[in-house]
Amino acid sequence: MTLSVVEISQLFEVVWVSLAAGIGLTITYSFVILGTARSAEARRERRSVAAFAYGAFATLFFVLFAGGMVFAVHIMLTKSAP
Repeated sequence: MTLSVVEISQLFEVVWVSLAAGIGLTITYSFVILGTARSAEARRERRSVAAFAYGAFATLFFVLFAGGMVFAVHIMLTKSAP
């Protein structure tokens, strides 16, 4: 049985990258929800310019969220072992 030596710096890197990705993706998706809700509310109040602006805001953050998810999956699948 062989035990591998794990470097502390690599553990800290995993922790901070995981926290940054988790918080970043959570915030971007929260803005998607906020923009969608405000857009729907503005449409109900017949404020079409505001509805469009909030819809564009939600779309922008959805693209950022989806891009972050694709990037994260890409990194996980291409990470090679030393």
